[in-house]
Amino acid sequence: MLTVENVTKIYKKSSSFFKKEKDFIALNNISFKLKKDNVLSIIGESGSGKTTLAKIICSLLSYDNGKIEINNKNILDYTKQELSNTVQMIFQNPYASFNPKLTIGYSLKEAVDNKIADKKNFIKEKLALVDMADDIFDKYPHQFSSGQRQRIAIARALLKEPKILIADEPFASLDVINQSLIMDIFYKIKKEQKTNIIFITHDISSAFKISDKILILQNGNMIKYEDVDNIRKEKNNYYVKELINATYLMN
Repeated sequence: MLTVENVTKIYKKSSSFFKKEKDFIALNNISFKLKKDNVLSIIGESGSGKTTLAKIICSLLSYDNGKIEINNKNILDYTKQELSNTVQMIFQNPYASFNPKLTIGYSLKEAVDNKIADKKNFIKEKLALVDMADDIFDKYPHQFSSGQRQRIAIARALLKEPKILIADEPFASLDVINQSLIMDIFYKIKKEQKTNIIFITHDISSAFKISDKILILQNGNMIKYEDVDNIRKEKNNYYVKELINATYLMN
C-alpha cells in the first residue's frame, strides 16, 4: 500500500563568511511499509520527526533522498489532486484547519467530489460515522467544542474517501472523555471504511490499542519498527522502555 524507503530530510542552515551553521537532519534514512487495512503508529517525543514525516507523505514538504510509493506509484508522479484524494491528514488543531468565516456545511461540501450526485446525504453518512448530527450545516467552527471540531475534521477528511488517513496527534487538545470518543471513531473507520491509518502520537498506550505496527523515532532516527506485540515486550531498548514507562506514569 505505502512504501517508504530511506527517506531523508535535511534543513539547510544559513551561513556567512564569519559563521557557518551545521545542517539539521530532521529525518535520517527512514524506511517502513503500511499494509492494506492496517494501522501504523509513529511514536516519538517532540522533535523526533513524526510530523515532518507525515507532511512528506502528503507532499506538504519535500524530501532530500529516498523514495515513497503508494500502490507502487511514486508520490512524485501523482498530481496534487490525485494525492489529495489518496492521502488525507488530520492536524492537531482542527480549528486552524477550518475557515472561521465559512459555515461547516460549506466547508464540507467543498471537500466532496463533483461526481457525487447527492452531496448532502453523502456528507450525512460521514458525519454519522463520527457521531455528529446533520443539523450543523449552518453553524460556524467557533460554535463547536474542540472535540466536536476534531470529529468534523475527521468527517471532512473521509469525504475524499482516501486510501490513507494520517492523524497527527489527534488527542493533543482534548480531555480524556473526548480522547476516548475519538479513539472509538478510529476503530470504526478501520473496521467499516477499510481505510489505512497512520496514527502519530507521543502516547504509546494509545498506539497499543489500535495499531498493527509501530515505528519509533528519536531525533529523526528509526529506533524500532515492529509488530505491536514485539514493541510491548521490548526489554532491551532504553528509549522504548522510557516511552512505555512515561505513559504508564501519566495514566
